[in-house]
Amino acid sequence: MHTTRWGRILALCASMFTSAAWGAAAGNVDPLADPPTPAFAGQTQAPAPAQRSRFDVEVLVSGLETPRSLVALPSGEFLVVEGAGRVRVLRPSGEFSEPLTGLPPMLSVGGRSLHDLVLDANFTQTRRVYFTYLAPGPGQQPGAYTADQRNAALERGEEFQTEKLASAVLREDLSGFEQVTTLRDFWGRRLLSAPDGSLYVSMMAFDYTFTERRDLAQQGESLRGKVLRLKSDGTPADGNPFAGTPNMAPELFTIGHRDPDGLALHPQTGELWGIEHGPMGGDEVNLLRAGYNYGWPNVTYGKNYDGTVIGPSAADGVEQPRYYWYPSIAISGLWFYTGDLFPEWKGNLFLGAMSPTQGKFLVRLVLEGDKVVNEERLLVERDRRVRAVTQGVDGALYVLTDSENNAASGRQFPGEVLRLTPR
Repeated sequence: MHTTRWGRILALCASMFTSAAWGAAAGNVDPLADPPTPAFAGQTQAPAPAQRSRFDVEVLVSGLETPRSLVALPSGEFLVVEGAGRVRVLRPSGEFSEPLTGLPPMLSVGGRSLHDLVLDANFTQTRRVYFTYLAPGPGQQPGAYTADQRNAALERGEEFQTEKLASAVLREDLSGFEQVTTLRDFWGRRLLSAPDGSLYVSMMAFDYTFTERRDLAQQGESLRGKVLRLKSDGTPADGNPFAGTPNMAPELFTIGHRDPDGLALHPQTGELWGIEHGPMGGDEVNLLRAGYNYGWPNVTYGKNYDGTVIGPSAADGVEQPRYYWYPSIAISGLWFYTGDLFPEWKGNLFLGAMSPTQGKFLVRLVLEGDKVVNEERLLVERDRRVRAVTQGVDGALYVLTDSENNAASGRQFPGEVLRLTPR
């Protein structure tokens, strides 16, 4: 990277973070008033494709509790990851296994512990997987807890949970895991294993109680609010952009993120793409480039939840998102489709939407180069939170929908895995 850009990034880290950048409460403000102006044409509200997608939907399995990720195995099965700490095998026939054995003890609050699991890029040779989870703190027992129980333990000064990034080997018979190895003591949001051996980890600017820590996203010594690039053993990868830079952690690949909830490699260019949750507005699709600053919390297309301004939507030295939503649609999961079953979808980006106000559906983004030219919303009529999406060896698209248990709103649904095939 050019020296001038280094200087702008470090200056942003050091000087832009002020309380004024967050915005102050200002009474009754319409949160949807004065939407931001895009930096370039097509950066938001892309038109729908001229021809709508046609497909059939099959429910492969239902009854999931707080599912988090869906992993396609080369042999045709899937690993279904539930947040409380369970991993099960789903076969294309719909046969669903008991929870696999061998995972370390986990502690969950509201079904949040096992946040993501991915295959090693060389899985067919190594059988290795990577996963990120919350372990019991000293003296705590594994299992499910309420937020009140967690908060009471924290008030007593106890270390309730510890953050872990780990690897394990999946047995050939798919019965469980072995050779579990702790790589690092932090809890990533999403993981991606790349063909060059790198392990990318997206990190929220939140702690494990989901308390927002905006101050950390621009602090170079903190891993919060960043995308990390590691070796398979958890140490910083060679050639990282901030290696050797004072006050910058060597693990950092990009900085200035709020809550990056999806990572994917472009099938042609090999470039890393990511999505992240904005606050009230400002959900983003980003092309993640080594050493770049993505602005949070100083630069954003979102606002505070009371409608007040956080900061500008553009600044020198800050990379623009390739696409954004205002208001937010609560995005999750990311996948480039590469199969032959849907030729018109090849090279398209898919992600989920989980918004209680803007809808719950599957999003298809059509790209030309690195620009979004069309946005299509699928599965709208199902009205289910889409947590993750992946592609099977058969070329079908598989969609993981979340469970909900809100009796007051009448939304009580089990999580499901859907299979989409051409009509």
